Amino acid sequence: MDSLSRALSDKRLRGSLLAMLDFANPWKVDFESAPSGAPMHYILEGSAWLDRPGMEPIELREGDLVMFPRWDRHWLRSADGHLRELTVREVVSQNSGDVWRPGDWLNRPLWLTLEGGAQHTRILSLVFELDETTPHPLLLGLPRFIKIDAARTGMEPWLRMTLDFLSAESEQQQSGYAVVSSRLADLVFTQIVRSHILRHPDEVAGWLRALVDPGIGAALAVMHDRPDEDWPLHRLARNSGMSRSTFCLRFKQLLDQTPYQYLRMVRLDRARERLLAGERIKLLVEEAGYATHYAFRKAFRQRFGMSPQEMRRQGSRTQQE
Repeated sequence: MDSLSRALSDKRLRGSLLAMLDFANPWKVDFESAPSGAPMHYILEGSAWLDRPGMEPIELREGDLVMFPRWDRHWLRSADGHLRELTVREVVSQNSGDVWRPGDWLNRPLWLTLEGGAQHTRILSLVFELDETTPHPLLLGLPRFIKIDAARTGMEPWLRMTLDFLSAESEQQQSGYAVVSSRLADLVFTQIVRSHILRHPDEVAGWLRALVDPGIGAALAVMHDRPDEDWPLHRLARNSGMSRSTFCLRFKQLLDQTPYQYLRMVRLDRARERLLAGERIKLLVEEAGYATHYAFRKAFRQRFGMSPQEMRRQGSRTQQE
């Protein structure tokens, strides 16, 4: 499995919000900034203008998609939207929408409407939620704003088909909606990220930039595939087709950490997954590369903000729910 495939397969959404917006002119909605979540808007019908602080407005037409990997403040509006501005919280309140908390999956989509003139704009909006215990490198490596232009790119058929299916599923609201919507949301997020990385590799940074680097990406792939191995520097350098010194320098430039530090992070992430699945702590200490339980517990708390015991209990509660 190549390094990009591994990275995307390791990623899991921990929750998501889906909302169908049907706004009649004039309208303007303030999507205030939030500490977590990656909002996405897909224009199903009509058009809208996107405003961002300090940036020129962007016109969005049917089939266009925008995503904010880190939830920055933005506004969506009609051309005459200055006549009627509301925050997204006010729109939800007016529609008596369900209360959503980060990490939740709603059993039905939010239907948000604003009555007004004859012209309408329909938008499918999602908020993708990744694990918030630490800033996710997948989101940190992406630019702050992604736009997929339907007119210019023809909108990748698989992405548009998936979004249209998700829209239809939301309208029907049949039994099992929560499971279907969660799986589709995960697919949509993965495809957006994959499409942007492959089309614009120079716009990604940090961990994502390292993944698409031919040499360093090869080293990351073997560390993720077999994290329990020792991986001395000369073996990693050989896998990358570089000398040891060139490999270490390039690795540090892209990831701002040494190969050993990165391998330790991968091992801790793998230990976390197994703890959430109910694995016993003592079986993971040596496997994660630590000589003592104390050293493992200290490193684990530094990375995730809680002890291995607390993480295991969290996994047990989730499975019971």
